[in-house]
Amino acid sequence: MGRAMRSALLGGIFLVTLVVSPNLAHAQESVAVEGRLRNGTAGEEIPPNLTVALNVFSRGNRLETRESIADDEGRFSFQGVPGGEGIGYIISAEYSGATYSYESDYPLPPGPVDLIVYESIDSSEAIQVRSHSMVVSAADPDAQVMEVLELVGLENTGDRTFVPDLAQAGQMNMLRFSLPSPVSDLDVQTTMRGGRILQVDLGFALTTPVQPGAYEVAYRFRSYYEDGRLTFDHGFPFGADTFHILLPEGLGQVSGNGLQETEPLVLAEGVYRRLEANDLSAGSRIEIEFVGLPQPPLWRRWQNTLTGEDFLAAAIPGAFGIALLALLAYVFLRARRSSRPVMEGSSERPYFIEAIALLDDRFQRREIGRTEYLQERSDLKGRLLGSGNSPPWPEAQPTSEGGGTSTCTDDGETERPES
Repeated sequence: MGRAMRSALLGGIFLVTLVVSPNLAHAQESVAVEGRLRNGTAGEEIPPNLTVALNVFSRGNRLETRESIADDEGRFSFQGVPGGEGIGYIISAEYSGATYSYESDYPLPPGPVDLIVYESIDSSEAIQVRSHSMVVSAADPDAQVMEVLELVGLENTGDRTFVPDLAQAGQMNMLRFSLPSPVSDLDVQTTMRGGRILQVDLGFALTTPVQPGAYEVAYRFRSYYEDGRLTFDHGFPFGADTFHILLPEGLGQVSGNGLQETEPLVLAEGVYRRLEANDLSAGSRIEIEFVGLPQPPLWRRWQNTLTGEDFLAAAIPGAFGIALLALLAYVFLRARRSSRPVMEGSSERPYFIEAIALLDDRFQRREIGRTEYLQERSDLKGRLLGSGNSPPWPEAQPTSEGGGTSTCTDDGETERPES
């Protein structure tokens, strides 16, 4: 192989290596990461012998994880850490039921990193809700479901981290949020880290520790309504400095105790009606009522009613019962009007009546189709009315003139029906 060809081949391999492993160039650079723990709770000491973890990322992918034990003064360091463009760092420590972290991209700020931890408390007295907004984004008239987004801005005003005591979950001393019933597609997002979502009575709760500072919680859900109306007994376990409801104009009306309508809010999506309440104390409740929400057209509502399972279960047996009673009444009355004595063949009548009832029951259970049902029922009815060697009473015949019916007796006289 010639020298020129070997040079070209080696150059190609080197180029491919750079393309496939672009981080190799960055991995050649190393830095030192140094920091110090600090206790943010007034009068408390630095926790001794605390383990500090360092996670190194390259363009979102974790490269490595290291650990270091802080000394008596809270100092820690990591040597030979990868550095360069696209590198990121998360420094964290677990203390007293909560995880504390510091995040930075390369390069780190000059000087030691401060990683602040706090003492814990299981009381939520320092939690305050600064703002709470309920935004109705849309309503589906066919499904009769309303889409709602709630935004909560809260703050831990103390200098200790609120850590819920899950061993005492029955006391509900957690971050709690109210929901109407029933709801679906609940989605919760928060700027806090850790914890789980728990379903509780009339809402949900978060087991997330709340460190001192301000945070946001956003949750979206779908709520079902009937006849254009929805009532929501909204609770405020931590109260709220302000509470807003935003409802798109033309979507319906909303009201509630203590709510005052203010100036409409104009957004890119449209104009929103705005209702407001202020200075809600912890444990307050507002009964919110939505009316005039979109409903399907009248013909669709009738269609849904007539084809609903509840309607079929209730109305069809009732219709069969009424039809059977009408048939029995017809037989009884016609029998009384006839002067002919009961013939021997009349002993078959109970059989036909029972057969009609069984046929109705089969149709109700959808064991036979409508055409077959009507045909067999008509046949049984005719045999019932004509059971015996000859009909126990003359069948109704149309008059020669039309416009009514008449019956012909044995002596040839015509009996007109009662008007």
